[in-house]
Amino acid sequence: MYFFVASIIIAVACSVITIRTLVGYTSMKFKYKLACSLLILAGWFAPALVGILRRSGLNGWLYSFLADTGYFLFGAVFLLFCLLLLRDILWFLLYALYKRYRGENWAIHPKNINILDKANFFTVVLAAFLSFYALLEGTKLPEIKYLNLSSAKISKDLTIAHVSDLHINRATSVGKVRKIVDMINGLNPDVIALTGDVIDDRVEAVLPQMEELKNLKARYAVFVSFGNHEFYNGLLPWQFKFKQMGFYIMFNRGIKFPDSNVFIAGIPDSHTARLSDVWVVDFVKALKGSRQEDYRILLSHTPDFVDYLTSDAIDLQLSGHTHGGQIFPFHLPVKYANRYLAGLYDVNGIQLYVSRGAGFWGPPMRLFAPSDITLITVKAKDEEEPAY
Repeated sequence: MYFFVASIIIAVACSVITIRTLVGYTSMKFKYKLACSLLILAGWFAPALVGILRRSGLNGWLYSFLADTGYFLFGAVFLLFCLLLLRDILWFLLYALYKRYRGENWAIHPKNINILDKANFFTVVLAAFLSFYALLEGTKLPEIKYLNLSSAKISKDLTIAHVSDLHINRATSVGKVRKIVDMINGLNPDVIALTGDVIDDRVEAVLPQMEELKNLKARYAVFVSFGNHEFYNGLLPWQFKFKQMGFYIMFNRGIKFPDSNVFIAGIPDSHTARLSDVWVVDFVKALKGSRQEDYRILLSHTPDFVDYLTSDAIDLQLSGHTHGGQIFPFHLPVKYANRYLAGLYDVNGIQLYVSRGAGFWGPPMRLFAPSDITLITVKAKDEEEPAY
């Protein structure tokens, strides 16, 4: 409910700003102003409208079409909004500098209707180009990335297929899930680690997609830790469903591999757990049964949990959540809020790897934040050999 109310407030405010900036001061005919305004309104209100359709129980191709179209419009007006603001800020600043040193020049004044019409046209064209480029980037299959680490704690190489933020929902095609499963299985990993936001819907709405996902195969097992969207969509039903699928649920739990000294543990999304009276993060319980000499891997949806840890607690943390920003310039607030945007970090002697995610949330778009699946190889090494 809070999300719905917040989305309405944001939609109203952003619609007013976008419409006023784009068509409020131009010589455009009224009928075109009205058409542009309605399209902008549809884009900003799309998340709320799609949410209503979802709660109504709509499913199938019609929901997929309406959801994908609505969220694409939302992403497009977001990019248009950012471009308009950036353009006007730079325009007024540059004109102020010009006016100071060269004097008034109405021909390039930001309030000149003739030049403003041209500026609006080129801004809309650029926003459209970036939107369709982001759509192609967002809907394509994730790229496979390779990361090599090393540790003297393990006696033989270990491969981990790290997958985060699939955000499978009723609009996700079964064929796409099948292709992603085939990609992951083709890596022949020892371990598959799903670090939260695997789904973004109720269990009963995505049963065909789950039939495909359960075909994931690894030498040891498929491990799943929960993100905030598992909480939003019914944690207990999803715990039961993943267990039924044969996945190991890493909810304040740890497991030592039978033929090595590798210990893998998982905790639920720490941000969501702070707001819950029932679900808590119990890191001590998750590490129960491990030893200091074990190579300890932690699955935590939120990357910043690493700030509470030291290198004697774990060796490697795998996380997601950030989507790498998903749509630029959203990288900037995400980076500010999470500190760890994407890639490999060394934090207090712990290696932290943050995936950009294999799917998307909201708009089916990615701009300068490509989706990924990462095959991590932890190589055995001698104590004297330097880490890389």
